[in-house]
Amino acid sequence: MLKQSCLRKILVVGGVILLGSMLLKSATRATSKPHQIIAPPKVVTAKQQVDPKFKNKLVPTLKKDNYSGTAIIYQNSRRVASYNAGYADYLSRSKNQLNTMYEIDSIQKSITGVLVMQQVTQHKLALSDHLSMFYPDVPGSQNITIRQMLNMTSGLVLTGPVGPNMAESDTQIIQSDISRVHYLGVMNGHWDYQAVNFNLLCGILEKITRQSYQQLFTTQIIHKLHLRHTAFAYALPNSADSATGYSGLINTNQASPYAKPSGRNQAIARDELGTGQVYMSAGDLYRVISAILTGKIVSIASLQQLYQGASYSSYTAGFYTHPNVKSANGDGYGFESSIHISPDGKNALILLSNYQEPLFKTRDLANQFDYLLF
Repeated sequence: MLKQSCLRKILVVGGVILLGSMLLKSATRATSKPHQIIAPPKVVTAKQQVDPKFKNKLVPTLKKDNYSGTAIIYQNSRRVASYNAGYADYLSRSKNQLNTMYEIDSIQKSITGVLVMQQVTQHKLALSDHLSMFYPDVPGSQNITIRQMLNMTSGLVLTGPVGPNMAESDTQIIQSDISRVHYLGVMNGHWDYQAVNFNLLCGILEKITRQSYQQLFTTQIIHKLHLRHTAFAYALPNSADSATGYSGLINTNQASPYAKPSGRNQAIARDELGTGQVYMSAGDLYRVISAILTGKIVSIASLQQLYQGASYSSYTAGFYTHPNVKSANGDGYGFESSIHISPDGKNALILLSNYQEPLFKTRDLANQFDYLLF
């Protein structure tokens, strides 16, 4: 029989002291049972904790509305309630899940605004710069500042939809907009929601950085924040867990909310330059917006500068700003989305739905949770 060498050791596991022996490897092994190692208790991270107060409000409210999509509530940066309902794709019967990606539509403007501010912090741009420095052919550009474009108070009005009716480059999209945009001097300084402002801001970003908007977004947002469920609409991978958008009439019968898939082609996906091109999961969206508000993209001081001077509508750089909450909304192509978040990024409600109605019900649903969070 081969000799065995025993090494006595004290094992401290989960606060319990165990005596055991560690046998050296040999050609033959003893048949006695090995000593049982008591594993430490599983740690439940803060982000997994569920608060019944929020769950009991979230689930009944959305069930009553026949909600199709994903919803998450965060408190003190913890996910305290979530709800998934309906089909991501009715034809294949795949259901909406926590990591399902939805078109966030105009919520993207809040990210574009911070990418603009990033160039300001690098002294490559100033909020007081005029549009004429970059696009002198735009009517009234000598009277329009970067700040006004961020606040939608430029006086620019675009005839028809943004971009051309075929998939083209960002430069071609912007030139198409410039050929159709008008300047209303009486509206300069007055709020008027016009997506063309952000299309042109994306063009300015591309001129300054010498990168496409997609490249800039990818490096400064997706890679920096390690996002795993975010992609551009025109570059969705085949394996992506993305929802199909559906459109319906007011109070559509519960049995037929998926009767009308909303079509979207490459031209439309590209035309929404900086204003509605991105798919995200609810978790990724929270990660981005909370990172913005906590100074991970630009400093808090720079954010304070960016969000000053909101128009009378309280709109600035993609957000509607109020003392206790910031909000952003998006709708289009069969999707509706809303985020309400505290200025410190800790408390938030995110609603991403793949069912669009004419009355934009998701925005009204989001308002019902403000008293709980803010």
